Amino acid sequence: MAFIHISVFIVAIAFALVSVYFAKLLFRVSGIIGTVGKTVSTFETKLDKSVIELERTIAEANTTATDIEEKSLALNSVFYTVKHVGDSSSLLGEELEVRTERYAQNSSLPGIKPFVRVIQFSEFASSLLTSWQRGKRT
Repeated sequence: MAFIHISVFIVAIAFALVSVYFAKLLFRVSGIIGTVGKTVSTFETKLDKSVIELERTIAEANTTATDIEEKSLALNSVFYTVKHVGDSSSLLGEELEVRTERYAQNSSLPGIKPFVRVIQFSEFASSLLTSWQRGKRT
């Protein structure tokens, strides 16, 4: 009988030790879960702030894109005007070239040849300048 009492006593002590270690383990897990909860709460707060800042950035980018679009649409007319000026000056140059050729070939106009030469030289200089500028751009 004494042997049964001793074995029950040893089992009771073992159960008490396991219960103490299990309680200690649960207490530590509880502390870890509390720390994780605080970390997640802090992360959530920071993430909310980041999302708000990101929304502001997106709104600002949208405003900037709209502004750029409006300005580029406003510049279209300027580019069309520059194109028309270029076309007009090209037509004027062609017409001037045709007229100077006519004057150079028309021998009935005495004394006009020096003026025709000056115009021809200016056309030549203009074409040299244009080709030089074209080469400079590339």
